[in-house]
Amino acid sequence: MSLPDRRWRPLRPWRAEREWSRVLVLCAILIAQAAPAAAQSGWSSAYLENWGFYQRNENDSGQWKYEPRLYIPFRLDSGATFTQRIDVPMIYTNDSGPGNPSGGWSGGFGDMFIEEILESRDLAPNFRLKASVRFVFPTGKQSPFGASQYQWAPAGGFVYALPDLWRGVTLQPYVRYFSGFSPTHDNVKEKRTLDLYPAATFGLGGDWSLLLYPDNPITYNEQNGTWFVPLDLMLARKIDSTVEAGIGGAWKLGHPSDPSYRYIIDARLIVHF
Repeated sequence: MSLPDRRWRPLRPWRAEREWSRVLVLCAILIAQAAPAAAQSGWSSAYLENWGFYQRNENDSGQWKYEPRLYIPFRLDSGATFTQRIDVPMIYTNDSGPGNPSGGWSGGFGDMFIEEILESRDLAPNFRLKASVRFVFPTGKQSPFGASQYQWAPAGGFVYALPDLWRGVTLQPYVRYFSGFSPTHDNVKEKRTLDLYPAATFGLGGDWSLLLYPDNPITYNEQNGTWFVPLDLMLARKIDSTVEAGIGGAWKLGHPSDPSYRYIIDARLIVHF
């Protein structure tokens, strides 16, 4: 009697997605549990951003998304800050694609990612440099849930606070470049996009502020040589020392035939541990 062949075989796509989901969710849970203890031994206060989105597409399909984002900062002796970020997007959509061929409402994970962020000490009064690198994993199903490829994205910018201008202004411009590789399915084009965030925060008095480009960037698609330009705004209010809420959205500027979204309505709740 011959023994069964137990040699290693690659995971099927659906199994790979499920295993990646389990691993990253477990990592997020473990880090969240460790954060309060870490805060007592050199770690700064961790915080969780809860983002909710409704997106309306040009083909009249819609998408709901909940995206928890865990940030765990660590203050270095030099005065710089290193932050670990973990994102776990969850999507519910009736947009059609290989991952939802019928076009009916369906849910699933998106592509989860981790990001390593380094912010310098003050190099001049109220001026700091910021850089990061993001690693995206193909944990989601095929489009419209995920990009079906691994990605990495270096980024850089600065933070410049102007407390005496108007009621307080902070400039936070940022640039990020996505590069995809190792597609998990045939006929998947590797991603090459440049994201621009002309971000700024304007104090409005009291605990209110207006955020410019807090989340939805201006994008250049290198593969087809096109720009996508939205206007992204959010009104935010600090509720107390541990909680901040905001609501806003992004509206597409430009030609209506652009295949990207028509508009996005988003909300954010930040909770500090």
